[in-house]
Amino acid sequence: MISGPFAQVLAAGRSQFNARVVEARRRYPAFDVQALADFLQGSVAPVMQAVTAHMPDRLAVIALTAYDITLDLVGQALTGAGARSKVVDRVWQDLLPAYVHILVNAPTEVIALLTNAALNIEKTSSARIDQWQEEMKHIAPQITSLAALQATGQILAWRAGMAHFRDGAMAIADTLPPALLLQLLGADPGSEWSQIKKQMQQDPWWCPDTAARIKYSYTTGQGMTTGQFTGFGGAFPAPPELRACEYGFWVKSADRYFLLMADVYGAVLHPSSKDEFEHGAVLDITAGATGVSCQGNILQTRRGKHVLNLPVKELALTCNLHTVAVSSPYTYGISLYPL
Repeated sequence: MISGPFAQVLAAGRSQFNARVVEARRRYPAFDVQALADFLQGSVAPVMQAVTAHMPDRLAVIALTAYDITLDLVGQALTGAGARSKVVDRVWQDLLPAYVHILVNAPTEVIALLTNAALNIEKTSSARIDQWQEEMKHIAPQITSLAALQATGQILAWRAGMAHFRDGAMAIADTLPPALLLQLLGADPGSEWSQIKKQMQQDPWWCPDTAARIKYSYTTGQGMTTGQFTGFGGAFPAPPELRACEYGFWVKSADRYFLLMADVYGAVLHPSSKDEFEHGAVLDITAGATGVSCQGNILQTRRGKHVLNLPVKELALTCNLHTVAVSSPYTYGISLYPL
């Protein structure tokens, strides 16, 4: 049961809050009143407790803001027993209280930023939402402004597998204090960001965090694999065809089209179009020109040898400036290795 100052705010504004629920039920015919009650008690209350402890005179205003956002989350079935998302409750229970020192002055912005970021990462199948949430919570005491929070969220999302955030994350990284930035990237404290940035721009498969390079990238025998059959929850209804481009690879699978982007932190498939696959800018780079060869099921790149767990017949090697993608008519997956 909700108690303390938050309960008092709800009681004092009962008619106002009830009117908001009536309006929400008009907007969302399937609005779940029980889900609202559960979310207020289990997820909103911890945020309000943190606000009360940090800046109690802001509680009433922030409670109203949180209530309005809650109505939309419940109306969109993003919380509750049949929720489409599994992360919203965790964001409100763990992350928002950790960032209360920023939230009290910008409640709408902080709540929306963290909730929407988590939802976007969650729906990206190859991204690691648990990693992002844990790292965001760990670094919270060092984040002192809304701008720093936004930059931190983007950088840690990139590190959690959102490869398409790469350019934006490196650009916004310049706005952060060097010591904080190095910590976010897992770099040695005495490192120079300018040198790290230069090396990362030259080689998407390098990062200053040795543990991350080992854990998430090409050092595994099977490389970095993306795709899979739609019947098993993947994106491809048929074995994929690839064309190399500056940003990654155009991919065709039956009547579906994608842009595949990858780096040391992960690989992401973006919806694309037939026109982009057939007429988009491509790179005409042969495997031989990049030092890549395949003898039997052994893939040789300039960085080493990799054993391919695929039939030798009809293996396809597609190269861009930094990556070789291995595909086959006998598999729905795409394996990626650095050049």
